[in-house]
Order: sequence, then structure tokens, then C-alpha cells
Amino acid sequence: MSRTYSIKKQGFFAKMNEYLDTFEKIVVVSCDNVTSKQFNKMRIGMRPSGDLPFVGKILMGKNTMMKKVVKDRAAEDPTNPIKALQAEKFKAILKLNLGLIFTNDDLSHVEDMIKDNLVQCGAKVGAVAPCDVHIEAGQTALEPGQTSFFQALNIHTKITKGNIEILTGIHLVQKDTKVGPSEAILLQKLGLNPFYYGLEMQMIYDQGSFYSPDVLSMTDATKEQMVRDAINNVAALSLATGYTTEASFPHIAVNAFKNIFAVSLGTDYDFDAFGAAQLKSDIKEGKVAAAAPAAGGDAAAPAAAAAAAAPAQESEEEEDGDMFGLFD
Repeated sequence: MSRTYSIKKQGFFAKMNEYLDTFEKIVVVSCDNVTSKQFNKMRIGMRPSGDLPFVGKILMGKNTMMKKVVKDRAAEDPTNPIKALQAEKFKAILKLNLGLIFTNDDLSHVEDMIKDNLVQCGAKVGAVAPCDVHIEAGQTALEPGQTSFFQALNIHTKITKGNIEILTGIHLVQKDTKVGPSEAILLQKLGLNPFYYGLEMQMIYDQGSFYSPDVLSMTDATKEQMVRDAINNVAALSLATGYTTEASFPHIAVNAFKNIFAVSLGTDYDFDAFGAAQLKSDIKEGKVAAAAPAAGGDAAAPAAAAAAAAPAQESEEEEDGDMFGLFD
């Protein structure tokens, strides 16, 4: 017998299915310590009439309910690889306090929205610190009667002009550790709000692919270098296996030219392609450095050509290590 769900849950299922059918990009975000005011501001901004440069939806709900939606979608359409991938990945990703941001627009706008909606907060007792907190040495505005808090934390102080002065800096709270009562009270008395809370991007789904949000911070130069490295790797593998590809063909053509030109230098054979005839003439006339100078006279020309041909063949092996520079 199939299970009957409440009207509220059925509404959630319908909403998530609608979002999955409408939007092609999903940002999985952690929502610890995010207030309802922050959520409302982002929801309003993502509306078509909002002030953000993109349109989207935020969906919050129980992980089990979100997993059920993607699981049922995959079961209803078993031949759809996209739905199967979504069910598999979201099953592993949806843990702890997470939410989903749906959009069809540039994901960099989503990243900017998250950064713009960080809220600075004080340290609360028992809260897990999202970052390290350091107390620098120097004068404070606290009166001498407050020294007990510093003593409890083993912070060296002295009284200067009627106020407490911290003599040495201290690493007060470490990242991912709970804030203790003494640390929280001291930070409050010092007027420090060391933490910033907001959504944190955990994973991105984009038209059938899942990847880390770190990709959004990559520059065009970084992406270009990654493509160049990939082409070089393909070319190296192709040359090593003897399997010709589009990436390895330029290197094969260059090596073929060097072999033919080496034969041309050692014989009377000339060819004009790629300026080979002019290059051969320049080498023989000394305009281009040759491996061995001619001894003099026409009789020495064949010997000089043969001597030039040998280094040309040797240079082929030497230059193979640098041939990937063609893509630089």
C-alpha cells in the first residue's frame, strides 16, 4: 500500500518538481546560522521584479523529502540519464542543513548575491567558529576590574593609564571549535564581532554536470592554461602510441619537415615549401649558424652539407621535448 503524504508535503514535492523542470542550474548551499531576514531579502531580489541581475528560486526543506523527489523522478523515467545522475549525486550530497538555489542565469551572480548577504555577528557560547579568532596585543578600553576574564584565558596583561593592556597576542578561538563562555564574554566586552554568517556554496549542478564552486573563481587565463595542458597531454599520448590525432598532427608535420630538410641539406635535393630552399641557402652562405663551417671551395660544400645534416637530425630529438611549446 502506498504511503499517503500530507497536503504540505505534497505541495513541497510539486514545487521541487516544478523547479527541476524549469531550471537547469542548481547551487547546493549550507544554511547554518542564516536568518529568515537574509532568506527573505535574497528571495525578493531573485524575483523577476527584484533588484538582482538574475532570476531564481530558493528551496529549503528536509533532506529526506528532497531525496525522495529526485529518486521518484529517476524511477518514473528510468531511461533518462540526467534524472538518474541527479538521484545518485543528491543522495550523497544532501546531508545536514542544506538548501537549493535554482536559476538559469550566470552562476557568478549567485555567488555575488551570497557574498553581499553575509551578516557580521558576535561569538555565542557553544557556537562552532567558522574562522580563527586572534586577539592582538595593545591597549583596551576595559577597566582593571575586568582582568579576571584575561586570567581565565591565560592572557598576559598590565594596567596602563587606568585601562587593561594586552601584552601578547593570542589565538583565542580556533576554526571549527566551539566557543567557550570565557571567550564569548571577552569578545563581547572588547566589542568584537568576529564571525560572518551566510549561505555557503557546497556543490553546483549545471545542465547534467556536478562540480565544485571553486570553478566560479577561475580566471579566463586559468581556464585557457587548463585547455592548453589538456591538448599537450593528448598530443604527448598520441605521439607515444603512434595514434594520430588533431592535437599531435602539428608535431608530426614539424618532424616530417625536419627530416626532409635534413635530407635536403645533405644532398642536391631542394624544395620550396615553408621556405626550405631559402633556409638551405642561408645556411650554406653562413647567414644562419651551421654546425660545421666549410673548409673552403666547392669541394668542401658536400662535406659541410653532410655535417649540417647530422646536427639537424640530432636536433630533432633535442627539440621533441620543447615541441609542445607550439601551443603556448
